Amino acid sequence: MGIPAFAVAWMGLMHPLRLLDFWWHLKVGEVIVTTGQIPRVDLFSFTQAGKPFIHQNWLGEVLYYLVYRAGGFPLLITFNTALLLAAFFPILHLSLEATAKPRIAALGSLVAAITLGWYSNIRPQVYSFVFFALFYWILWGYRERRRDFLWALPLLMLLWVNLHGAFILGIGLLGLVWGTEALRRALFAPGEDTLTNRALAKLALFLGFTVLACLANPEGHRVFAYVRQLQVDPASQQLVTEWQVPDIKEPSGILCFFAPFFLTLLVFLYSRHKLGFAELCLFLVFAIFGLAANRNGIWFALIAAPMLARHLTDLEIPLSHARVRLPARLEALWQRLRRRQTGRKEAYGLNWAILICLILFTVLLSPWVRMHLKVERLRPELVEKGTPIGAMEYIAAHHLTGNIFHPQCYGDYLIWRLWPEQRSFIDGRVHLYPLSFVQDYILVFHDDRWEARLAKYDIRYLLLAKEKNAQALIEDARNAAGWTLLYEDDISVLFAKKP
Repeated sequence: MGIPAFAVAWMGLMHPLRLLDFWWHLKVGEVIVTTGQIPRVDLFSFTQAGKPFIHQNWLGEVLYYLVYRAGGFPLLITFNTALLLAAFFPILHLSLEATAKPRIAALGSLVAAITLGWYSNIRPQVYSFVFFALFYWILWGYRERRRDFLWALPLLMLLWVNLHGAFILGIGLLGLVWGTEALRRALFAPGEDTLTNRALAKLALFLGFTVLACLANPEGHRVFAYVRQLQVDPASQQLVTEWQVPDIKEPSGILCFFAPFFLTLLVFLYSRHKLGFAELCLFLVFAIFGLAANRNGIWFALIAAPMLARHLTDLEIPLSHARVRLPARLEALWQRLRRRQTGRKEAYGLNWAILICLILFTVLLSPWVRMHLKVERLRPELVEKGTPIGAMEYIAAHHLTGNIFHPQCYGDYLIWRLWPEQRSFIDGRVHLYPLSFVQDYILVFHDDRWEARLAKYDIRYLLLAKEKNAQALIEDARNAAGWTLLYEDDISVLFAKKP
């Protein structure tokens, strides 16, 4: 039963620090801790310097920096893994409550585990995974009359609103649960499982308290406009993959949305367990939400996992009478798995031995241990392969001054390593940059007149990644009379403009 949780831990511990959307958050945390103030304008780029910018994730950025200062990159990776597990356990508990059969619960929760592993990049979004799972656990438990922790929702929101912009999903989930229950009571005959009017009133009251808690942030009510701006930002919508609709031909689209969606839908169709109105509404709303953008697949997976466990329990009769039958061996395996849930004496000694082995393997994967292993596959770098560490060290060592043109993926690490001596041309904060500027940046790699295009930005250095889309620009710079090569390694190349 613990395999899904260990899978989340393994994927989190093995995930390196990514080039995009992490390093600038770490630098913001440092700035806030060292100055005692939250920046109100852009400090980190020379192309948008002084432009108003909201650091809505300020508390999460401070936590990142404090963890880094306490234990460096290994502790950051471990901290991120702990957050992933904190997001997974409420979903696992809901799955266990949905069925009395632990192995079926573990099987259903695998949907959430795999998706959490895929989204395990160290970034403020991981904080939202935790709070969304807690909101779901509290609200579904209240609906099922298992627990009443509604008082915790406003308190959780006080933290969530200062950690990540997806706090709005907490309001949405709370409103959706209240709305479905109120609608069910109004339109259908109230049953034993229907919330009473008093319970609905209490839910509505804490919905109001939770909305008010959203105002406890440095921006006040303006935080809602900021979240809305992110959702409709044209540069992000058009140019950032995670804001685009999932593609069934891409691994990310299949693994993070289409596979969980069709699997859950198939189980619904063949389950004897009647699909509840609240389940149906949650499933449809978050399926539509997941279909809207790649980054939304995680919310659907977290919502669907307990439903999957609940309906997997009653899959036996439909499988045996379905028009399209499972292969005989597969159906026999399924029936054997179901029978093992009851009437079997547990082999506690074997279970403990397996658990100890899993724990030891997890320790081996921890950043402090695996860096000293001789097995190359278990000893990857803590920082993503392709990070221009050598080029940044060269720039810092030679105290180069002047504007640098670089690919967007280098901008975040440049901010962390070289600011304030150097500032980025463009970085992971795509919503900071106008669409016209982003399009101009892209055209640099495809325009023969790239020097004229860069002249308006007073570029003195070219720091380019040795990747396919930059090869033509690198060759042009090598052959251009106005540029000289300063540094080159397997990852990147640095040119300086001649006086």
